[in-house]
Amino acid sequence: MKSAACRMSMIIIVWLVVGQVCGAQSMSSALNAGRAAQYFLGNQDQVLMAINVWGFVHVPGQYMVPLETDLVSLLSYAGGPREDARIKRIRVVRTLIEGDSSSVIDIDVKSYVDTGNLQQNPVLLPGDTVVVSGTTFYLVTKVFELGFRIAMIVQAIYLAQWYSRGGR
Repeated sequence: MKSAACRMSMIIIVWLVVGQVCGAQSMSSALNAGRAAQYFLGNQDQVLMAINVWGFVHVPGQYMVPLETDLVSLLSYAGGPREDARIKRIRVVRTLIEGDSSSVIDIDVKSYVDTGNLQQNPVLLPGDTVVVSGTTFYLVTKVFELGFRIAMIVQAIYLAQWYSRGGR
């Protein structure tokens, strides 16, 4: 009876180890076979792809969007550009399938909005990353904000020294 239990335990352990080894091999072979799965199936049997949105949009993150989604539609999914977004130069970072390299495409969405030029509203591909940067005014505002905080600290130190000397 005891040997039957030991035999059954050994079979289970061997089965688990073999399962782990086979699973690890199939996972590594899937990763080495080129790109991992780029497309997903949505609720209504719609093919979806993952696109990343960074920067000055209301809700940055990764979005599962339908195939043939264009840049303006993706920005709309992300809540639209923020008021301090620089829409004259939105970057699309695209990983090329042939290798580990990528390309950067600069898009002038303001031109699309003003003229309807479809060249400025490209269709996105799986794995694209859309980067919406801030305006120069936003950057200048942040620099002044930092300068103001430093001035406040310097003033507090000066006043502390002044009061420690008896206000002279």
